[in-house]
Amino acid sequence: MKALDIRFQEILEKAENGQPLNREDCRYLLKLDEKSFEAGLLRAEAASIIRGKNENSAIILGQIGVDVKPCPGGCKFCTFGEKHTHFNRVRMSKEELTQKIEEFCRYGDLYGLYLMTMHDYDREHYLKCVELARKIAPSTTQIWANVGDTTLEGYKELRAAGVTGVYHVCRLREGIDTDLKPEDRVQSMRNALEAGLELYTCCEPIGPEHSVDELVDNIFIGIEMDIYQHAAMRRVAVPGAPLAHYGQISELRLAQIVAVIALASATVPTMAYMGAHEPNELCYTAGANIITAESGANPRDNSADTSQNRGMDMARCRKMMFECGFDYLRRGDESKIPLDFDYLVKTDSWH
Repeated sequence: MKALDIRFQEILEKAENGQPLNREDCRYLLKLDEKSFEAGLLRAEAASIIRGKNENSAIILGQIGVDVKPCPGGCKFCTFGEKHTHFNRVRMSKEELTQKIEEFCRYGDLYGLYLMTMHDYDREHYLKCVELARKIAPSTTQIWANVGDTTLEGYKELRAAGVTGVYHVCRLREGIDTDLKPEDRVQSMRNALEAGLELYTCCEPIGPEHSVDELVDNIFIGIEMDIYQHAAMRRVAVPGAPLAHYGQISELRLAQIVAVIALASATVPTMAYMGAHEPNELCYTAGANIITAESGANPRDNSADTSQNRGMDMARCRKMMFECGFDYLRRGDESKIPLDFDYLVKTDSWH
């Protein structure tokens, strides 16, 4: 067997012993060649530790884009940026939203449902969407918000309406590749926690031009908060988006970043699950255990309904988690469903 660098062995031993990884540890791991033997061991170690935390369980989240319009956030990687989008204002009808929620929740195995809107959103309309979702979804499915910067009082309103948690990030090169302020993004994350909501964050959107130092600084924004879920997302080169010319990182590189975040986040007391965007098998053998089904608008897609293009449906999500060797799916109340062949047949997912 190839001799391993002592530094590499020490970092993995720290992770195995439940000791927090520091920034220098993460820099070292992120500088490994993703095709190297060491990177392969890194991915395996992260998968072993994360799967060991919750009996080899995975969770399925759903996301519905409920309200789309040219967005003033100015994100150069997003299909909705008002300076380059081809989208006009489209608000999903109550009937269509009802249908999509029912489809996501048909078999009662959806852990959480995200309702996604633009940075600048109509709170009253959004609250009505939350109330509808809470009415239709089973009690074992949590309702989560994916919205723009929000005040403490705004988040308290969402929580009172039935929202359990929020997805919010301070993105890579926030304020440079966006028209938003990093301090406002971080404050919104703090507002969510203060309002009693669970926080799901992510290192995103990762492109080939981002340095290891940038990745580490971004990763630790979440690690230094009481996050419930962390993740990594590669930037999709959406045609027409200003940053598309940079291209994309590979899924193998994304899996390496997922593994590093998983190991670095594993010791956060509130941390339960690790995500990867967009779903792929490599990441689920590198520490990720969250998969997201999507419908409606998607900032990484030029299609008006991503379920017809990039987005995965519930059946494909179940099958991918089965193929990646997970033994259970978790509901939003943490109860378990055995993820076996019979379950795939029962849920019409074996195709």
